[in-house]
Amino acid sequence: MKLQLVNLLLFSDKRKNFLLLLAEGPRDIDGILDLLQVSRISLLPHIKKLKEEGLIVQNGEVYSLSIIGDILVKKARSLLDVASTFEENDFFWSNRKLDSIPFHLLKRMGDLKGSQLLEPELTHGLDLFPELINHFIVSSKVMLLFSYFNPHIPSFSLELAKRDIQVQLIFSRDSFDRFSGDFRNTGEKILAKKNASLFVYAGDPLEIPALIAISESALLLGFFNKNGRFEGQHLLNFEPRALSWGKELFEYYMERSEKVCSMDCSDRSSDGRKAFNDL
Repeated sequence: MKLQLVNLLLFSDKRKNFLLLLAEGPRDIDGILDLLQVSRISLLPHIKKLKEEGLIVQNGEVYSLSIIGDILVKKARSLLDVASTFEENDFFWSNRKLDSIPFHLLKRMGDLKGSQLLEPELTHGLDLFPELINHFIVSSKVMLLFSYFNPHIPSFSLELAKRDIQVQLIFSRDSFDRFSGDFRNTGEKILAKKNASLFVYAGDPLEIPALIAISESALLLGFFNKNGRFEGQHLLNFEPRALSWGKELFEYYMERSEKVCSMDCSDRSSDGRKAFNDL
C-alpha cells in the first residue's frame, strides 16, 4: 500500500468515516451527509481525492467503493478496530499483562471494540458484579474461568448448575486448592450435576487471564496488571464477535486443563479425569 493511500485511508476522520460507511454498501450523497453529519462543501474535496486514487466510484448521486477501495478499507478496518479497542480504555490496557492471550487472538483484539470498563465499588470489593449475575442466570450455557479466588464463586456456580444451565468451570491450580479445601461440599454438589463440568489449569496462574466469563449474551474479562496483581477491573461486551473471541480464549485454556470428576466417580481412569480428592 503506498503511503499516499495510507494517508487517504487513515489521516482524515472525514475520509475514514466516509469510506467505512461505504463499506456497508452504496450510499446516495444526501444519506451520506445526513449520517456523517457533515456539509456537502466540506466533504467534496475528500470525495475528489478518493475518486482520483480510484478508491470510490460515482454513479450519479450514488457512491460506492471500488474493488481496490473495498480491499483496502477491509484491511484498514481491522487496524482501526484494534486501535479503537485500546483507545477506548487506554489506561486499562497499557497496564495489563497481555501475554496470557495467545497470539492468534492478540491479532484480533479489534473484536473487543466497544467494551465497557467496570470498576469495583470500594464497599463491595468481594461481591461479584451484578452484570455477571444478571446476564448469566438466564443463559442456557455459561463458561467461567477464574485464576483468582472470590468466595462468592462456589455458590454462584452451584446456583447456575441448579438452574440446569450448562456450566463449564476452569480454575487455576491455586484457586482450585482454595475451592476444594474450603468449599469442598459445594464443589461436590456442582460435580454431581450432569450439566456441570470442572477443569484445573495446571500452569502458572499468571499465564491465564484473571477472569473469563461468557454467557449467550455477555462477555466479562479480567486481567492481571503488569505486576501480577488483579485490581478488580473488568471489561464487559455484548457484541457477537466479542463473544466469539471470548469463547475461543476459554476453549484454548480448557484444552490445556485437566478435567475433574466427583470423589466417587468410577470411570475416571478411562478418560483421564481426576477425582476431586486426587488433585
